[in-house]
Amino acid sequence: MTAVPASVDALAAAEARAALPIGRVLADIGLMAGRNLRKVRRNSRILLFSTIQPLMQLLLFAYVFGAVATVGHGISYKDFVVPAVLVQTMVFAAMGSGVGIATDLHTGMIDRFRSLPIARSAFLVGRTVSDSSRLGVQAVLLVLASMIIGFRFHAGLPAAIGMTAVVVLFGMALCSFSAWIGLSIGDPEAVQAAVFIPILPLVFTSSAFAPVSRLPGWMQPLARANPVTAAIDLARGLALGDAELRRISGVHTTTAVWHFALWWVAIVVAFTGLAVRRYRRG
Repeated sequence: MTAVPASVDALAAAEARAALPIGRVLADIGLMAGRNLRKVRRNSRILLFSTIQPLMQLLLFAYVFGAVATVGHGISYKDFVVPAVLVQTMVFAAMGSGVGIATDLHTGMIDRFRSLPIARSAFLVGRTVSDSSRLGVQAVLLVLASMIIGFRFHAGLPAAIGMTAVVVLFGMALCSFSAWIGLSIGDPEAVQAAVFIPILPLVFTSSAFAPVSRLPGWMQPLARANPVTAAIDLARGLALGDAELRRISGVHTTTAVWHFALWWVAIVVAFTGLAVRRYRRG
């Protein structure tokens, strides 16, 4: 028998995808998201260990550094640092998206998906949905843990929901960057190392662990223009209130909303576009 060329299979799959109704596209996205979530459920240690590490950081900053560090203005270091630890956790957790995509690329799974008559967008959108669910679980667990050690939201439940949503949204945005790196490099270990290169300086040149006004003079403009600072400022404004944010950062919560929104749109549009382009190129 004559083997069917791979190009013929790919052409047939492309023709089938062209006529997919929206319901089928959503079903394909759900299928991809479910696949990724089942992998997390089968290996629950991934979620466990990725949650334990930020919990340890939370305790370290609250009880060790909190005993010697001061923010001023009557604000405890615990209240100052908890929103930052949540944002930092989402930043580093977003790296898992690129590593997972690189693993699928390395093992040939993406090539298999391309040969199937499923929506072309299903793989990347499904990955975003599953990663967002994972980030959401981590964020909720950390919020509960922070409340156990004494952190309180000054505006009650709406503040808790708002801050959790902000940190998860920021993690989602960085998942698009991580996905682009994963598709571009294709090696899981190399992806993990590559993502750290820009992420680590962004975290430690932000307002995460000290007010911007206390950073070295040359670093302050970098910190104010940092997307991590934008996310942390908004998280603090929602958690502690506008008055406290103005004392810490000198900005209003409404200003922080605009800074965060602009950075979020810029990151998502830029890196989603790059990731989609890379995925289509194969």
